[in-house]
Formats: sequence, structure tokens, C-alpha cells
Amino acid sequence: GYSTAYEKGGYIFETTQLFPDIVDILGYLDIDLPLKRYEKNFMRRLVVHGDIVDEYKIPAGSENFTAYLTETFPEDSKKIRALMDYSVDLFRQVRKLKANATLKDNIGTLFKAPKVIANLNRTYSGLLDKFGITDPKLREVLETFTSFSGVPSDHASAILATGAMLSSMTRCFRPYGFFDEYPAKLAAKFQSLGGEVLFNAEVERIEVKNGMAEGVRIKGFPSEIRAEKIITTVDPMLAMRSLVGDEHLPEKYVQKLGNTIMSPSSVNVALGLDDRIDLAKFDLDYPYNVVSTGLGTAEKLFNAFLAGNHGFSSDCFHAAVICPSLTTGAKNTVTIRSTPWAMNGWKDLREKDYEKYREEKEKWADFLIGIAEKYFIPGLRQHIVVKDVSTPATYSRFSGSPTGSIYDIASLVTQFGLKRLPMKTPVHNLYQPKFAHGLYGTMMGAVQVVDLLLDRKFNNGNSLFIPAR
Repeated sequence: GYSTAYEKGGYIFETTQLFPDIVDILGYLDIDLPLKRYEKNFMRRLVVHGDIVDEYKIPAGSENFTAYLTETFPEDSKKIRALMDYSVDLFRQVRKLKANATLKDNIGTLFKAPKVIANLNRTYSGLLDKFGITDPKLREVLETFTSFSGVPSDHASAILATGAMLSSMTRCFRPYGFFDEYPAKLAAKFQSLGGEVLFNAEVERIEVKNGMAEGVRIKGFPSEIRAEKIITTVDPMLAMRSLVGDEHLPEKYVQKLGNTIMSPSSVNVALGLDDRIDLAKFDLDYPYNVVSTGLGTAEKLFNAFLAGNHGFSSDCFHAAVICPSLTTGAKNTVTIRSTPWAMNGWKDLREKDYEKYREEKEKWADFLIGIAEKYFIPGLRQHIVVKDVSTPATYSRFSGSPTGSIYDIASLVTQFGLKRLPMKTPVHNLYQPKFAHGLYGTMMGAVQVVDLLLDRKFNNGNSLFIPAR
């Protein structure tokens, strides 16, 4: 859900790579946002095996992707077609689900979405196993889609991974301008309807009395802002444990919060380059240019994250390289994004020994620049004019997330769907939409909570955006 742009040293950097299919929502809101649609290739994927690098160019569209895979892995063509047909139908059935389902809805789901029911507890790795996908190289390509959220395929929900794959590649876009146009236009629309946006307004407390949320207290404001309904979209550890407080929550809910695993954080390197380099010649104009070491990398990195550290080394890495200036036409910029990283000591180091913190982040920035230079942009270092490095401490500072999580609740199969934190919190009048990660997920969460507050008069109770007219 992070979507913005910022300026440093005369260069404009972004925090987002692409929009999955949001055209219908923009149309419904009557928001004009010129978008570039990726209609040819969706991703350039490099897999490193020592001195050997396998390269794949994943096309946009599920049918094109299926054709590409069957051509690349002809011995598995039947398995690939069966998997992709099943995946498309599974995602189609997801569109039939109801949010905040009633008993009647749940009974209907058994008949309308049997594939969803069958996959509620299945990981994406398990889905590949179901279709006999055993070729390590084929799995390396398919498992790319779970790594988007820093979660390996043997932990990621099959439903969410399938949805992320199909929603991203089927109709994917980016603005011709910068990504901050999107929240700016949403805010302008909100204001045109009478809404008020407060900047530099830090919420200190969600006021709760007798089990009911009554308002929010903002730092420096003389009195609380009272409201009949309150919606929080920040990290639930911040919202529920700090702004509400455990004393207002049932013990069982506090335990569920304590057992919830938030998504990983990131080390992100934004580079402004001189005009002597021609980025167009490096074949970078994709939503994603992804490079990683081979099968098993995601598991190693995630296990290190769970242990409170990271697993990055010259033999184990995963990173994406994005070049937004090829679309915006602005000064040359490149972004290198790596996940998963734990908070570990980043925050303490920044607060207690800034020089050591700076040295540590520069060390890992240099490591990631080396990867981008080796596999995508030869001679990159000699063109760097501006460098801006973000760490887990950076994400924590700007979002309030104690763990610097960039995808909210981790998309593990053990905390997906009905196992996620519910939209209705134990505090009456307080709602916490947590549908899924990313821009598409946050928008669907917003759709669901608005529909809930309007007694299904907006979206007919649907889980995804199918509004009543």
C-alpha cells in the first residue's frame, strides 16, 4: 500500500513498481489517471546458478504466459496447461466470494467456489506439487510470484499467490507520470466530497470507552476528534496494541495479535544517474526485472528473517531492479529493492550510533548495486550522482510499523482468509481492513469495509470489486 514519490538531489524516486488491475475502480470514482499498460512482457527474470544465468521474459496475460511456459518447458506442457487452467478457474471463483460472510454465504461458497474451499489450507508449493511440477527450473519461474511479498512458496497461500500472479500480469499498469499522482487524486476526490485530510497529524490514541471506539486523539490537538465509525489501516501492532491498548482487548485477541507474523521489511536503493548513460539499451522497461540465486533461495532468506536477521550473501540473494525514468521521461533513475529483511538492530543502531548505521546501510547498498551492475547495468557505479538508501528503520519511521513491514500481515497460508485478523475488531465501531498486501489488496480492503458500513449496498457483499449500480 505504499504509493508515493519523493525528490532528492534533483531526482524523483518512487516506492511502487506497478498497479494491478485498478481501472474499474478509477472509472467508478471518475478519476482520470493516465496509465501505461504493459501489454508485451511483464517481467524479465534472471536465475543465477554460479557462473550460469538462466533468463526468462515472462509475457503479460495468462494465455501468453501459458504458451511461453509450454514452449520453454515442452516436456511439462500438459502439466503447465492443467496448472494454469486450474489457476484461472480458481481466481474466477475467488470473485464469487463474499466478505464478512453470513452462514448463507458460507453454504453457497461450497457450491460456487469449490476450488477455493479445496485450497484454503494449501501452500503455493503444495499447488505445484498437486500438478506434478517437479522441474527445478520451472518451479524457479513459477515461485517468483510468491517472492513478491518476501514469503517462500512453501509458506505462501496458494490462493493469494495465484491471485497475485493473475491480477498482476493480466492487466498491469503504471502512471505515465509519478506514482504520487494516485494518492493525490484520491485525496482530491475525497476532499471534493467534503472530506478533510490532516497532514502532520500523529494519532496518539484511539479513545475507547466501555468497549466502544469514540474518537482519536491527535498529538498537539486540544481535544479529541470524535466519530461514530473509525477505520485504521496502519500496522495492526501499532493500531491495536499501542493506539488502542491491550487493556481494551479480549485476551484471546491479544494472543492472536501476538501470534501474527507481519511481513518482512526491505533494503531499498534509489539511484539518480548522470545523462551519459542510455538506460534504454539495457532492456529494463518492465514492471519487474528480478534476479536471484536458484531454487531454495526464498526459503533460506525467509528462515533468516523469521530468526530476526537476514540471509543475504553473494551466494544467496533476491532483488528487483526497476527503471521508472524510461516511462516518466525524467532524469535517469534506477531502484534496487530487496526482501526479506527483519528489523534486527536497524532501528536501535540508527537511534544510538548513526555513523555505524550509515556504514551498515552503505555496505548493503554497495552489495545490491554490485548485483544490479553485474546482471543488468554494466558500469552502473560510474554514473551514480545521487544515492538514497532505505532500511527497515526507514520504513518504520514513515509508517509507524514496529517491524518496518512493507506488505502488512505476511501472506502465510496460516493467516490468510478466515484466519486473518477480522475486519471487525473486538472494539465496537473500530474497523481494520486487512484483505491482502499491495495496492490491489489495500483497495479491495477499502471496498470491503465501505460495503460493510453500508450494509452491502455498495458492493453487494462481494469480496472483490463488483459494485451495485
